[in-house]
Amino acid sequence: IPVTVQKAENGVLSENVIATGTLEASEILTVVSETQGKIIKIYKEKGDRVNAGDLIAKVDDEVIAANVLTAEANYEQFQKDAERLARLAEQNAVTKRDLEQAQIGLKKAKADLTNARKALSNTSIKAPIAGIINNDFITTGQFLSGGSQVCEIVNNRELKLNIRVSEREVYKIRKGQKVSIHLAVFPDKRFTGTISSIAEKADAAMKFNVELTLANNSQVQLRSGLYAEALLPVKNDTHLIIEKRCIVGSMEKPVVFVVQQGKAVSRELVVGSSNDKQVEVLEGLSSGDQVVLSGQLNLKDGNAVSVINL
Repeated sequence: IPVTVQKAENGVLSENVIATGTLEASEILTVVSETQGKIIKIYKEKGDRVNAGDLIAKVDDEVIAANVLTAEANYEQFQKDAERLARLAEQNAVTKRDLEQAQIGLKKAKADLTNARKALSNTSIKAPIAGIINNDFITTGQFLSGGSQVCEIVNNRELKLNIRVSEREVYKIRKGQKVSIHLAVFPDKRFTGTISSIAEKADAAMKFNVELTLANNSQVQLRSGLYAEALLPVKNDTHLIIEKRCIVGSMEKPVVFVVQQGKAVSRELVVGSSNDKQVEVLEGLSSGDQVVLSGQLNLKDGNAVSVINL
């Protein structure tokens, strides 16, 4: 029976693991009000880009500004009183208790001034991070109470992709490894991410979370929520490698034929990892064995064969 063969040789099976997920923004923050009052002006709205510190909205500060002036006046008065009593204390003209009370009053006045200035600054609602205002929840003239939502800021300058891998795969990847990312919405483009973290604990499904980071600096502006596939280049240990089409039957009970002295000899295998074309052989073959690649469908153990070179 004519057959073609291939040598069983040692090699490393590169196995690309495909894992899916959705892109997430590196930062998503809901800005809330730390003050209360009527909104008198809105400077940034939904869809606007902001930098950290940019003014988003202004709340009426007339009363709070007056409180600051009062606190400043009280602080100046207590400061002068404390200085005057300190000079008198040096001359034993006042009691130590009077001086201590003046100094305590000065500290309280300073705390009141700090709180008043902080309340005044809170009437200017500013962006704590850079990004795009994804949604806003305020209108001019609205009364804003403390803790009310102002807007949601999304920072997409760096994106995250969380995927899950099996216990067999988690030890074959490393932090800092580059990963190819494919987006269904851009089928002709390839993006590159970096493994930023690998979970130390598996979830209930015995999967480990792996987080990838992707810089959003390409010509295509990527957005949060896009479906993505990550192609993890997993590298296995050195084993005997043969092509999958050598195997007769299923991968659960793999059998191959080896040519020995002009005859076909069947071998039962123990196999390891595999990809679309190749499989690792853990037991059943030796390096250099002539494994039947084609023509094995009609073979039986002990059949005479002739090797043809294609």
